[in-house]
Amino acid sequence: MLVEEKRPIESTMKGKNTGFIGLLTGIMLATPVLATAEDACLRHNRIWTWRALDDRTVIVTDRSQNRYAVHMSPGCLGITDGTASLIFRPSLQLGCLGPGDLLGVRTAAFGFISCSIRGVQTAGQGG
Repeated sequence: MLVEEKRPIESTMKGKNTGFIGLLTGIMLATPVLATAEDACLRHNRIWTWRALDDRTVIVTDRSQNRYAVHMSPGCLGITDGTASLIFRPSLQLGCLGPGDLLGVRTAAFGFISCSIRGVQTAGQGG
C-alpha cells in the first residue's frame, strides 16, 4: 500500500519538474528574440559595406544584408570624405557595437581621428 502512495507523489513531482524545465526552455529561447527587438547587434567582424549619411550617422550593411544606423556623438570629422576608411573598435572583441565604442576614421586631409559611438539601430533590410 505504501508503494502505491509514493507513485502518485513521484509522478506529480515529475510533472512539476517537466513543467518547470519547459518554462525555462521557453524563456531561454525567447530571450534572444526579445533582446534583438530592443538592441541592434552589429558585430564589427560582420560588417560588409558602409555609407556616411552625414558627420553623425553611418549606414552599415552586414554580411547577411542587414542594415544598421551607427550614430556618433559629437560628429565625426572627415567621415563624409569619399576616401575615408573606417576602423571599428568595439570594447568587446566579438560583442555588439554600442555606446562608448570607438570608430576610427582615416582620411588624407585629417589623418586618423577617433569618434565615439552613441548608439546602433536597425535600419531595415538591404537590397
